[in-house]
Amino acid sequence: MNTDVVERLLALYQQIDQETTAFQAATGLQCPAGCGRCCENPEVEATPLEMLPLAIELFRQGEAQQWLERLAECNELSVCVFYQSDPLIPGNGRCTVYAWRPAVCRLFGYATVKNKQGTPEFAACRHHKQTVPATVEIAKAAVTAGVSAPDFSQYGIEIANLDPNLGQGQMPLAQALKIAIERLGLIAQFGGE
Repeated sequence: MNTDVVERLLALYQQIDQETTAFQAATGLQCPAGCGRCCENPEVEATPLEMLPLAIELFRQGEAQQWLERLAECNELSVCVFYQSDPLIPGNGRCTVYAWRPAVCRLFGYATVKNKQGTPEFAACRHHKQTVPATVEIAKAAVTAGVSAPDFSQYGIEIANLDPNLGQGQMPLAQALKIAIERLGLIAQFGGE
């Protein structure tokens, strides 16, 4: 692994963010302010590669060891360790590592998946379907009409191709971050990049 891989990953993240912003502008679809329902799902997964930018930031801030200890206490059934819930409003909260979040967090609610015919279909968020069904229908129609939206599988392949070792194998976010921190620590221990 080298710094070029992380730079290319960050460029992909920037591309995802730009595509998502354009899709939001074209469809009017937005997450409700403070919504954290997807962050409360214990089944959200990423690859260790997707967590490298966050691991690098934690090392830069001198917090990597503290996070390793916290991650050791996590179980696979808990909500995202980076999510800070709002004590007054159930379902609301915020991501404490938003700038460093993995691809799934950037794509969720605004991306497409391919159907059996290979045609992109909008993968709507359950909360969006319940709270803004008309806007979800607009987004679905826009995708059907050819409006560009980021695609889950396309980005998954691009990320996996950056580093086939760390870029494959989806796992819970806490586990993926633990592996990324340990990998960086090992590289640093042996005097690598």
